[in-house]
Amino acid sequence: MSGEPAFWRGFLTRVRGLLDGGPLSEDAFANLARHFGEPSSWAVYPDVLPTLDALTAGELPLAIVSNWDSQLPRLLERRGLARYFRTVSVSAIEETGKPGAEIFRRTCQRLGVAAGEALHVGDSLRDDYDGARAAGLRAVLLDRRREHGHVADRIASLSELPPRLLGVSAG
Repeated sequence: MSGEPAFWRGFLTRVRGLLDGGPLSEDAFANLARHFGEPSSWAVYPDVLPTLDALTAGELPLAIVSNWDSQLPRLLERRGLARYFRTVSVSAIEETGKPGAEIFRRTCQRLGVAAGEALHVGDSLRDDYDGARAAGLRAVLLDRRREHGHVADRIASLSELPPRLLGVSAG
């Protein structure tokens, strides 16, 4: 087994191991895979839609750069989020991922912006903040739990973006 099924089996096996050390049965794997493939299994933070509305009203081109599987575009579509983004770069489809520079470069190219003109917002210090900066992008760390006080360019909520970028508040 290789590719996405192998990734998910390894991930879910590690999670099960951390929970109780037990094995991951075929039935459990199938049930979990089905569960996580359903859009209703994923929550959208309350600050997301008002922020996306404000940023798209400000005519900023938006993209997603994600270390995820090939189901992400479908999940975004089914959750009503795909319409906000000009492009979605997914590591499983791109065959490269964060923190590597290539996925950031491809996304900027698809948006028609130079890396130095782009701002990447993400919640991983290594993959998002450090990865984007190493690729030449500006970066803001989404630090919802306020765990990274040492990072100067961080926000606790996406609602902080529209005032920074457009001078208006989200919703």
